[in-house]
Amino acid sequence: MTSSPPAPALAAPAVPAPAKRRRLLVLDMVRGVAVAGILFANVATILGVFVQWDDGVPPLSHTLQQLLVQQRFFPIFSLLFGVGFGMLLASAERRAARPRLVLLRRLATLGGLGVLHQLLQPGEALLIYAIIGIAVLLPASFLPRPWRTRIAAAAGLVLTAVAAPVGGMVLIPGLFLLGLALAEADLPRRAEESVRPGALLALAAGAAAAPFVVLQLLSPETAGFDAVSSVAGLLSGMALVGVLAVLLHTPLRGLLEAVFAPLGRMALTNYVGASVIGVLVGWPLYAPLSGLLGRDSVLIGGTEMFAIWGGCVLLLVVQSLLSRWWLARYGQGPLERLWRWATWSGVRGRDSV
Repeated sequence: MTSSPPAPALAAPAVPAPAKRRRLLVLDMVRGVAVAGILFANVATILGVFVQWDDGVPPLSHTLQQLLVQQRFFPIFSLLFGVGFGMLLASAERRAARPRLVLLRRLATLGGLGVLHQLLQPGEALLIYAIIGIAVLLPASFLPRPWRTRIAAAAGLVLTAVAAPVGGMVLIPGLFLLGLALAEADLPRRAEESVRPGALLALAAGAAAAPFVVLQLLSPETAGFDAVSSVAGLLSGMALVGVLAVLLHTPLRGLLEAVFAPLGRMALTNYVGASVIGVLVGWPLYAPLSGLLGRDSVLIGGTEMFAIWGGCVLLLVVQSLLSRWWLARYGQGPLERLWRWATWSGVRGRDSV
């Protein structure tokens, strides 16, 4: 008598792997520009230096930093973090049985990295991003899908408007929610496919920023210390996002992609790496970690600050070239790979996010 073939062993159904999503150049490029700008904003803190004022008159380096850098790029990075969270949420809801656990892993890992990064750059943002992400973005992810975009957009606009005169870390919750709403509405993809969203943002934010920037120019001694500077920085940063999105639809697209997209794809590695390099290079000259170790900042002249900015340009060029080389061989930055592994560990059928 012929025996029946053995019944196949029962196995847990595998999570189907979705098609790999095409990366959006607009996000990588804007993120790369933000990484570059944040280096210029943070380099004095990393090195522990301060440019001396002359009889209450700010040096040219201070005025230029307040008008071109300070409070311009931090809001961009915060908005992009919310966008990234929204894209991760959509991916986790498709692929994971417990998507909020994936999100919590993501934020907790970032918080752990932020604790370590605090040793190199006191006051850095990663730990704060993780804490506010858990407190604001994670609860927002439980909102019903049809209402999530509207509620996140409305709450984000209100919180951002209230926080705008204060600036700094107070802006994070509102910008996180606005970024989540943008991701839910698929606006980054629309900005990549059409010039219209970027042009509208550039015109609206630029027009709103203009009077505040003029007020900054009229009072350089208070630039960076008042509500006018905070609002000017926020609106100027949003206008820059719109301008960059527009430039992707011009012949400059190839240059922007070559220079800034690699920086943006390895934003976490480059952000932390700049702190490490700054401490190693600056230790013999300026004794970095002054804030953490209770030391006074080293007073320097304006010319020396310009030389430091030249070093920032050189570092960014090297980081862009190294990022391009690394991505061609490994596809993802080292810290990005670690972050992805910690996020998706134990989830079957994971791919890059």
